[in-house]
Amino acid sequence: MRAPRLLWLPGAVVLALAGCRDATGPADLSNASTYDVYSSSASADVHYLRQSPNAPALETYEVSFWARYGAASAITVRYQAAAGESVGQPFLRFEIPRNGLATDATGNRFRRGDSVLVTLTIDPVEFSVEFQPSGLQFSRRHPARLTIWYQNANPDLNGDGVVDAVDAECEEQIALWGHAPSARWVRLQTDADRTLPSVSAVLLHFSEYAVSW
Repeated sequence: MRAPRLLWLPGAVVLALAGCRDATGPADLSNASTYDVYSSSASADVHYLRQSPNAPALETYEVSFWARYGAASAITVRYQAAAGESVGQPFLRFEIPRNGLATDATGNRFRRGDSVLVTLTIDPVEFSVEFQPSGLQFSRRHPARLTIWYQNANPDLNGDGVVDAVDAECEEQIALWGHAPSARWVRLQTDADRTLPSVSAVLLHFSEYAVSW
């Protein structure tokens, strides 16, 4: 998916690459509160990844499962494979560790045996997922984790009709972003693997999350 890097670039391209660079680094989780695990960035800075026109459909665009305090749970959403074909990596995997549930949408703490119905709604075009119920929070010691693979993303990341070194530079800035309570999109501290390719981050609460640069 990545275009080859160039040792020399015309001035116009250099300026374009500068527009892909992230001025704000990932946030430090060490002393952050539940809603402060992001580095601030205005919504205008969010550039959603979009599915390639040739990408296979997902198995589902909405899935629910029961998460229980005291038991680990996970959900994986995959692409649909045509007969005799392989689709490679899944689209996403969401994991809640054994003691990951902290408080429900009303602020009550989960106790052993308590459960909650979790629903993921996936955008059919953009790499965006909404999690419900809103207000659910996870333990800081045992946070949930979301991983999204973007091997089926449209490689023309900046939408200029050409896949080139500018898109390669933009790819270096791909991360998971979340919709904060202030209605701003903010970047999560993200673990990125450009070889798969995928992005992964811990989640401390439910919101809408997206892959963006």
